[in-house]
Amino acid sequence: MLLPRIFSAIVMAVLFIFAVFVLEASNFIFAMGVVVFLAGWEWARLSGLVNQASRILFAAFIGCVCFVVLNYDLQKASLYLSPLLWVLALYWVIRYPAPLIWRHSFSRLLFGVLVLVTTWSALVVLKQSNNFVVWVLLLMGLIWGADSGAYFAGRAFGKRKLARFVSPGKSWEGVMGGLVLTQIGVAIFAVLNDFTLSHWCILAGIALITSSVSVLGDLTESLFKRHEDLKDSSHLIPGHGGVMDRVDSLVAAAPIYVLLLSLAGWL
Repeated sequence: MLLPRIFSAIVMAVLFIFAVFVLEASNFIFAMGVVVFLAGWEWARLSGLVNQASRILFAAFIGCVCFVVLNYDLQKASLYLSPLLWVLALYWVIRYPAPLIWRHSFSRLLFGVLVLVTTWSALVVLKQSNNFVVWVLLLMGLIWGADSGAYFAGRAFGKRKLARFVSPGKSWEGVMGGLVLTQIGVAIFAVLNDFTLSHWCILAGIALITSSVSVLGDLTESLFKRHEDLKDSSHLIPGHGGVMDRVDSLVAAAPIYVLLLSLAGWL
């Protein structure tokens, strides 16, 4: 199992580098659309749809919504939905396993459409910026930093459970470790780019919110998987599960991150 996992990781890394550094805007938009389509196919299963035709139709519907958003240039406008979506998700996670509205398949499907469309919109907006490579690498650094810091800090110091019924392995100490690591990374980034103190503080705030929301994305997918009694969102990626298992933090973090960068006047 280790060899397929390593091979898949290498392939994903190559594809990520190719998408960020090589693809032109139109091809990048299409590539992200493919990723969203696959994630939508998996989300349909997380929402209780088992029939393959229904899952494909749901994914295709998300693709159509993305096309409408692009055609009417609604990418930035759609990002304002993201805070509402993730406040709602936070409420669901806190109240789990209380029988809330998310248990209905339609609620999860609608939530999935909005989450995946806003994620795609965020990446499109980011691609259209003058500093796309810098901002997207910082975004991924925040997500990976929060995840890695949480893993090591959680193993070393974890005692208090973050969300006992949703994801028993996560701890508050782990989350704090992830947030500290991301702030160290932001400090280095700010110094290397000659940020003023005020800009550094703004970026630190954006990083803190983005990293925190990335954890919520992971917890939300875990909640849906637990409800559907699934270990992985699919088996599309050998050794890694599905697309959603790889981008669960990204779908929460990216729209919030891009919205905050936009509000700060950096996009």
